[in-house]
Amino acid sequence: MRRSFSFSISACHLIVDNVNLMSDFGVSDSVIAGLLRSWPSIFGSKDLIKSLEEVKGLGFHPSITTFGIALKAKKSLSKKLWDEKVDAFKKWGWSDENIVEEFRSQPNLMLISIDKIDLLMSFWVNQLGWNSLALTKWPHMFSYSLEKRIIPRASVMQFLLMKGLRKKNASFVAPFSFSEKNVLEQVCFRI
Repeated sequence: MRRSFSFSISACHLIVDNVNLMSDFGVSDSVIAGLLRSWPSIFGSKDLIKSLEEVKGLGFHPSITTFGIALKAKKSLSKKLWDEKVDAFKKWGWSDENIVEEFRSQPNLMLISIDKIDLLMSFWVNQLGWNSLALTKWPHMFSYSLEKRIIPRASVMQFLLMKGLRKKNASFVAPFSFSEKNVLEQVCFRI
């Protein structure tokens, strides 16, 4: 019983130390609170400073929300899994620069499974015949449902293209970002 009690005190000290470390590093209170709610185990990390510095080195400012998401991605993925995800994007034509840039704009990108990366890329490139680099303009696409959002909207876009009802230089990814309520209005009349 006593050993578990001392472990709990030790763990509490580590958590307090890591909260203070984050605060001293410039991580905002709202980011710290968000991490405490969504991923409290990060505060039990013994090498947190290394991860904080790595995420800051990737261009994330500690006071913004995306810093917390990027920290979660870097800390929760092993180097091997991170590298496998990078390779999955490269397989579809993305460069290291594309991957880093898109990770900066949407750090959840690296939390997407390799299977989902491959399914979306395969659909986009092999079935639609579109360039995978178009997805670098909208990394949020990887968070959408392939079956419920991407496939139905891509079908509408292909039909509009086939009928000449869509501008040739119109964005391929913008229609996927519109709400369900106004997607047809936006796709048909503005793009």
